[in-house]
Amino acid sequence: MKNLFKGRNKVRRNESRTPLMKENNNNVEDGYNQADNAVAQHTSNTHKEREFTLQELAEFLGVDLPNTFEDGCWCTVQPGQHNLNLNVIGLIQKSVVKHLPKPPSHLDENLHQHLLHVQDAVLHELVRLGPQLERMGLMGCLIDCYHHQTFEHLHILLQNATTAKNTFVLMNWVQCVYPSKELLGHPDLQEIDPIGKVDVLLFKEWDAKAKDKLLENVQKSVRESLKIILQNEMAQDQCDCEETYVGLYVDIIQCINAMHNETKKISSELPDGVKEVCFQELLMFLKRYVTEQTKALGKKAKMDKPETIYFLRTLTTCKELKQYVQTEGAGIKPSLLNEMVGLLENMEASTFYLLKDIVTDIAESHLKKYFKSNNKQFLLCAAVQNNFPKLQYGLDEQKRVMDEAYKLIVRIYIKNLVRSSQRKLKKHWSPNVGQTVIEDAELLHSIMSDLAPGVQQRNFTLLKITEILECNSVDTLKMECATMQNHCLTMREDMELLPTVLRWKGLSKRKVNEVLYALPPDLQPGLDPDRQPSRTRSWCCCFN
Repeated sequence: MKNLFKGRNKVRRNESRTPLMKENNNNVEDGYNQADNAVAQHTSNTHKEREFTLQELAEFLGVDLPNTFEDGCWCTVQPGQHNLNLNVIGLIQKSVVKHLPKPPSHLDENLHQHLLHVQDAVLHELVRLGPQLERMGLMGCLIDCYHHQTFEHLHILLQNATTAKNTFVLMNWVQCVYPSKELLGHPDLQEIDPIGKVDVLLFKEWDAKAKDKLLENVQKSVRESLKIILQNEMAQDQCDCEETYVGLYVDIIQCINAMHNETKKISSELPDGVKEVCFQELLMFLKRYVTEQTKALGKKAKMDKPETIYFLRTLTTCKELKQYVQTEGAGIKPSLLNEMVGLLENMEASTFYLLKDIVTDIAESHLKKYFKSNNKQFLLCAAVQNNFPKLQYGLDEQKRVMDEAYKLIVRIYIKNLVRSSQRKLKKHWSPNVGQTVIEDAELLHSIMSDLAPGVQQRNFTLLKITEILECNSVDTLKMECATMQNHCLTMREDMELLPTVLRWKGLSKRKVNEVLYALPPDLQPGLDPDRQPSRTRSWCCCFN
């Protein structure tokens, strides 16, 4: 803090015995005598004034009297104080500097305790010196000195604060403790009213710097916290409970919310700025997370038995973080929000794609064996149960994944069914192939419903195939096919199954086309199976 007084004023020590106040009631302006008549003490009964020397004032203030005085005062002279003796101010300033605690060497560990010491020291000295200095006309000077020195001290503490936590502590102390009854508003100081004598500009200057420092430290603190969260996530090798399953997104949201909530306690203006800084750091985190998690899931997907719970957990994390960003993003730049949402949606899509590949591999592997084996054991359902855990949490993601897995398994089942010879199936299964298909369809739905309660029933296609196989009337067949196309086969790829199923039933090309022509235009697949794309032709190659 630069000096507000300029010039130099030296007083020799032997001059300190000169009375500071003589019996003189003249030349008084607003309670302060001019020049050396600056200090007075009145008796309560006689109003007589007695003389004080600089030596006595120094002893009262608890400081040594220097050999010479240098004008190094930064105390603002209040109106009516412009002739206050600078040597007196120097002694008061020296007392203030002496009694304020020194800044701690380890701020992170000792800040709270240090501020208590500052609070105790300032309050103690104001209460001790206040009544006497008030009668002497020096209370305004004492308060001003303590106010300036305290904020000079706070500037040092703010400069040394390297964490958001410490910055919050400092700002809270200045805004809530400093003017409260615990310090300047203390009941013992009511008569001298120190709050009404402080320099508000000092507070505003410090507050502006504190807000800048807070944003800087919030950014560093959030960045470091998210870095640790990501490191813990990548080192996670188990996911066997709900706490672990939800841990990532819960930790992230709590980290950001903690900063935002603490800010709201000390300012109504800062929260939006703090949230913007936090979301910027969240974006950087998401970029690193998506890169690392994509690699990790890619490796897991190639394992003989992929741990699908990690894929489900990723889906849940992306959904929850996307919801959080969209819900709490009011006031944040749209470009920032859109980039985060885009990253999360891409991560969701790639994770879901890997899960579909896992389901496809499981279904293909088991169903190929199933349709070629002489042993009628539908082990696919057990394989699905072994690869997909039954969870009591993350149910939305489980249901979504099981719904897609259900559709994939039905599609792959039909593909393998129509590639198989009915003659061999009747030999290995039973003469009633349709009944076996019904049993498989019911078992599949039972397993899917157990893993994901409420999952939509997707085995209608298999049940309709049985009816188509047993239907001997062309007209009835047309109705059954229309129902199948309308309610069961919703994707284009599914719709292309119908011609293949009809050929597998044993219908001629003419009969197949007759049935297909009878369908509504929007439900008609390709009319001639021989002209289907090579992918579909491969399904019915055993009939050509």
